[in-house]
Amino acid sequence: MAELTPQPAPTTIAIGRLADLPTDRAVPVADGSVVVTRTSGGVRALRNLCLHQDLPLTDGHVRDGVLICPHHFWRYDIASGQLRSQQASRRCLISYDVSVIDGEVYVTLPSATLPSATLPPRLEPEAIPPSSLRTRLLERAGRWDRAEAYARDNKASTHDQSET
Repeated sequence: MAELTPQPAPTTIAIGRLADLPTDRAVPVADGSVVVTRTSGGVRALRNLCLHQDLPLTDGHVRDGVLICPHHFWRYDIASGQLRSQQASRRCLISYDVSVIDGEVYVTLPSATLPSATLPPRLEPEAIPPSSLRTRLLERAGRWDRAEAYARDNKASTHDQSET
């Protein structure tokens, strides 16, 4: 008969104050293995690897409950971690339990997720130079509305046809 190996207990880490979490981007925590997002629906913790090419979601733009990968713009529903694509609707990011107690945010991670290095006790926001191309592209992607762009393109093509 096989012996059962006891599983290590999950670990809860303090992330920082809820008020310090930005509402427009994903912030890396737990030595970068997890990203935390804050929306009107609450705080979520997701694995910091895009399903596309295993690139980090750190600094991904957050808009209307959707996390946008900063590398190739794959989109994830923050509430479920599910990829927002018709082709891959069953694929989703691993999520972790989050609790907010007295304005402090805590993430519970399985011990296998934790890096061997000492974890930072508090969130330290990273500054991104406002002039970087990556930042400008992320801001533009966050403002882009497919329905509006489609309507604008249809209006322009209708206008062009009426002039001929």
